[in-house]
Amino acid sequence: MVQTFVFVACAGDGAVDTLALNPATGALEHLSRTDGLQHVSTMALDPAGTLFAGVNGNRGEPHRTVALGLDPESGAARSGPAEEVPASTCFIALGPDRRTIFSASYHEGLMVSYPVPRASTGRRFTEYRSGPNTHSAVPSADGRFVYTASLGSDRISWFPIGSQTPGGAEEAAGHGAVVHAAGSIASAQGSGPRHLRHSADGTRVYALHELSGEVAVYSRDAATGSLEELQRVSSVEGLGLTPGPVRSPSTPDPGPGVVWCADLRLTPDGRFLFATERSTSTIAAFAVGTDGLLTYLRRTDTESQPRGIAVDPSGRWLLACGERSDHVTSYAIGPDGELDAVSRAETAAGPLWIECWEAPARA
Repeated sequence: MVQTFVFVACAGDGAVDTLALNPATGALEHLSRTDGLQHVSTMALDPAGTLFAGVNGNRGEPHRTVALGLDPESGAARSGPAEEVPASTCFIALGPDRRTIFSASYHEGLMVSYPVPRASTGRRFTEYRSGPNTHSAVPSADGRFVYTASLGSDRISWFPIGSQTPGGAEEAAGHGAVVHAAGSIASAQGSGPRHLRHSADGTRVYALHELSGEVAVYSRDAATGSLEELQRVSSVEGLGLTPGPVRSPSTPDPGPGVVWCADLRLTPDGRFLFATERSTSTIAAFAVGTDGLLTYLRRTDTESQPRGIAVDPSGRWLLACGERSDHVTSYAIGPDGELDAVSRAETAAGPLWIECWEAPARA
């Protein structure tokens, strides 16, 4: 039987929890905990067996990306090399080359890229001028462009990657290249684009808007990276919420009654898309048509303040964690995108992010 592990980043306790997910039943079992990861808020998975954790320092402590080696038998995540990074992170992604990390910084309003942490030192960072309250950094699978969502400027931008970078870059003394966007597209004022996801074939980009609750669908030109909006649909219609505010350290929680969307995930087969809303603790489900457009299906109650969700590699199970419930729940994804809760497990405090790993088969 394939062994599937679930990793949950828990900022409140500074830990990553490892759970086993039964691929036949969806049952969850807590296995182990990796401590010493202060304010861990986001993760990126290399399926070969490394989990990269974004750790945010405070009171003068450095921000870091930590490489966690994964044991294919126990799922234990062991802290390995760490890299100090120049900005806090709310979203990290592994580049298609699996040697580069892209990190979005909400508070500093930029994105940076750098090699994955290794035992050696002396990294150089590339800085991308992505805009205020940058909330995601998502490279395209073809490795040509990386896309960012600037919640504060209501703008999605795209930047060239790798060998394409120098033409749009300038050198910053002692730091590395500074890259400007190859292009951008404006979203509705006050909508707050937050998380981005690419379709498997790279022709569509989906954007969840934290402040308005809309999901926008864009067509993508692979040669130029440019986006064109095709559809905009609400994930919060009927909830009676008003548009949310842009958050800052002085306003960490917008309070009840306003839109406060968080995570966005596609199933591996591309048939369904799910989005979370934290004020009402719900998950909205959409069917994805053959043209990539969305049809709203239904809404499901979930863990309190669901900041993170994930779909396992088989596409059978959706996992949701609640930063106010300190639990994670697994749901069976039905043939029409319905979510049926099947198992629940406790986590460390403040779970924010989930990644699933199908461990390599044992010899």
